[in-house]
Amino acid sequence: MAVISDALTIQTPATPRKRGGRPSADQAGDVDRRILDAATSLFLRSGFDATSCDQVLALAGAGKASLYARYANKEALFSAVVRRFIEQLTPPAADLRSGMPVAERLRTAGFGVLRHALTDEAVGLMRACMATAQRLPELSHMAGRIGHDGGMVCVMRALCGPTPTPEQTAQALVVAQRFIDMVLVPQQMRALIGDDHECLESTASRRIDDAITLLGRAGLLDAFEAEPEV
Repeated sequence: MAVISDALTIQTPATPRKRGGRPSADQAGDVDRRILDAATSLFLRSGFDATSCDQVLALAGAGKASLYARYANKEALFSAVVRRFIEQLTPPAADLRSGMPVAERLRTAGFGVLRHALTDEAVGLMRACMATAQRLPELSHMAGRIGHDGGMVCVMRALCGPTPTPEQTAQALVVAQRFIDMVLVPQQMRALIGDDHECLESTASRRIDDAITLLGRAGLLDAFEAEPEV
């Protein structure tokens, strides 16, 4: 192996070192990721107030110019962390068996939404947002979107498949909003006040079934009885 390595070293001409200029798109993307990964880790571990931009830079291995070219201050960095988390926290499409009735599709989607939205990371980031609510009220609104946006997509897809008609989309939006409000939001509130996963899991099934029953009695599920294409 040493011989091969030496041969390659001898035969490969030295690559001129680049000086100055802007970083490539790949390099810039890597810096973005490292900064946001480091910031996420520190905000979750220490909270907003106890985290400094210098700590983020040290963990990310980045310079001040890289951070401040992207984010004006710690508040802007925190907002970026929350936005990225919301975009990434989308449960996978529910695994729907052929011929599954709408109630069972919703039940499957409901458990998937709760499983992804009640992770320690999601709850921790919501707590960090709420702690800054008085100074940064827009972040408290963003906290409410953690798990919500992805959950809506998951429920709507379970109702009418990946390519719904405009009419189906409008109907599914109403059902998904009510379902999420009845299933996800109460569980998130309980997680925020400290209920553990075992306690939340013990009530999840009843909460999901109650929501499905109420939606069914209101006639809101009738239009989705036919199995969607998935």
